[in-house]
Amino acid sequence: MFTGIDEVDWASLRHAYGSAEDVPALLRALASADRAEREVALDGMYGSVHHQGNVYDSTFACVPFLFGCVQESLLAQVSLPWGGTAPSHGHLPCPAFAALHFDHGGRSARRSPG
Repeated sequence: MFTGIDEVDWASLRHAYGSAEDVPALLRALASADRAEREVALDGMYGSVHHQGNVYDSTFACVPFLFGCVQESLLAQVSLPWGGTAPSHGHLPCPAFAALHFDHGGRSARRSPG
């Protein structure tokens, strides 16, 4: 899931607070077996690479690794922003992606292409 993470020049990338050299540790913590560690890491990610909805070059660099986390379903027990937890059946366990997929009533908000 983190193949290639150490090849990214994170120190040259930026986020809300400067250098993104702290991002690999945050990404790895998202896959921790410890729920509290995952939630702290997610908070750190929101606060730095997606601070107040902003997008940075480090935000784009995170995407493949976030999809890797989702694919592995390692974030299934992270609390969703509107309460509850993400589906544990392997679809969109990361709240950042679940928020894009579900509306706040828990119904699928996925739009068909085109």
